[in-house]
Amino acid sequence: MFPASRGNSVLWALSLALLLVASVLGRPDIPIDETRYVSVAWEAWLGGDWLVMHMNGQPYHHKPPLLFWLIGLGWSVFGVSDWWPRAISALSSLACVLLIGRIGSALWPERREVPASAGWLLLTSLYWLLFSTSVMFDILLAACTLAALVGVLDVWRNGGWRGWLWCGIALGLGVLAKGPFVLLFVIPVIFAGPWWGGERARGGQWWRGAFAACALGAAIALLWIVPAAIFGGEEFRNAILWRQVAGRVSGELAHRQPLWFYLPAVLALFFPLVLSRHAWGSLLRQAKKINDPGTRFIICWTLPSIAALSLSGGKQIHYILPLWPALVLLLAAGWGRVEALGRKGLYVLPMVVAVLGLALLISPLWVGKQWFAGYAGTSWMLGGGLLVLLAIGLVVFSRRENGHRPSVLAIFSLLVAGTLLLFVVRPLAPAFDMTPMAMKLKQLEAEGVEVVHVSAYNDQFHYYGKLERPLRQIGRDEIESWFAEHPESRAIVYLKNSGDLAKLDVVFSQPYLSGAVALIGAASAKPWITLWKTGSAAK
Repeated sequence: MFPASRGNSVLWALSLALLLVASVLGRPDIPIDETRYVSVAWEAWLGGDWLVMHMNGQPYHHKPPLLFWLIGLGWSVFGVSDWWPRAISALSSLACVLLIGRIGSALWPERREVPASAGWLLLTSLYWLLFSTSVMFDILLAACTLAALVGVLDVWRNGGWRGWLWCGIALGLGVLAKGPFVLLFVIPVIFAGPWWGGERARGGQWWRGAFAACALGAAIALLWIVPAAIFGGEEFRNAILWRQVAGRVSGELAHRQPLWFYLPAVLALFFPLVLSRHAWGSLLRQAKKINDPGTRFIICWTLPSIAALSLSGGKQIHYILPLWPALVLLLAAGWGRVEALGRKGLYVLPMVVAVLGLALLISPLWVGKQWFAGYAGTSWMLGGGLLVLLAIGLVVFSRRENGHRPSVLAIFSLLVAGTLLLFVVRPLAPAFDMTPMAMKLKQLEAEGVEVVHVSAYNDQFHYYGKLERPLRQIGRDEIESWFAEHPESRAIVYLKNSGDLAKLDVVFSQPYLSGAVALIGAASAKPWITLWKTGSAAK
């Protein structure tokens, strides 16, 4: 087993740095989420308004500002760059690896192997690794959650006010990262303190500290909320104070899913360890130790939050990313207590990866007329070969003693993720990269040509073309009247089938997913209406 040491920290940092490089080289920012968030940061950078964020010139109330502030901070140090927004999640992931070790040490101080095991096991989840280099809010939220819980455990172990101060700051930053989600993961742990923490989590001092931490967190959040509500206008104020939270709880805004949605979602978080018999044995063995304070702590961390999230209307898998560290701690605590597997290696997991590799090796035989057929080629075959070699390597290295397996599995997941990014995802980049169209829009902006976006615009071009003016949006049924009044303008439209480009007067086009995005002139108004009415126009 790698001990919990400075050497581990260096290896974790190096691993995430290499994954970040693979992500930057392997894919563009993915529309519509990543492209939107970077463009929101760009508009704040361009306009200098870091209090009220803007999207396409309008106040943006869907997300709090911490991620955008961090993007702006990095740009002010390193210059405006594509890599820094993703580096924020990578750094947050590294913070989570270090913080989970602190939590493991506090919950099981006699188990010196738990912190290192937890750090490595956290990096085994391919889903976690995906978000560790994404321009998203969830790994940042997880870091805030873990920091708050470290503060709670510091109070439990050492007493005093330092831990509550740490917890309050983390709660405030968590609200600024992704709204009140952080409270779902932390508040139940605090208020169930007497159950998991015993005498040291009871009494007036505990409750006074808990109230002070929550008040400090609220005060930090209000430092942004109050002035933003004043200067953002009535609609912005109503959204951040009520509509955003109520809409996500009810599912009115988006992402409506059934009540049981998070049950299979947890398995997605658990991949590839979901294919490991030893991992399941470790998890279940530790979960049965209901009288163990560490197990109780994790129950309070997971069950109330998963119940609340399940009852809400809006659901997405990445909403439960802050729960993955909790499962990892159970795994790490139970890992060394499951009957040793001796020299038995892992077989199911490498077999699944090898099958994926073989499928990529023979991709010319099955891609056929799939929309991505033009992108699949030698790179996919090389990636498939590497996956097969990695699968063989896992069988060999997993035969080492059981204690080494967390690090072996983490390195395997990191190598699989890097291989997929560089050899499988990278060839698909033209179907997602908004830069060519964005640069064309910048040219038209400089020439003074008016451009309109047909259908809802999600800011997917602003950063990549460094646009300085908003794009007007119109409905699909307005395109003829628009061109009648603005015959020299251009319109951005989307097509489900790139073959339909020949039916339009196309000024510029580029691939977009399975179809295309195009700039059209007035002569294409009627043909476009025909395509729209026949269902060939994409959203």
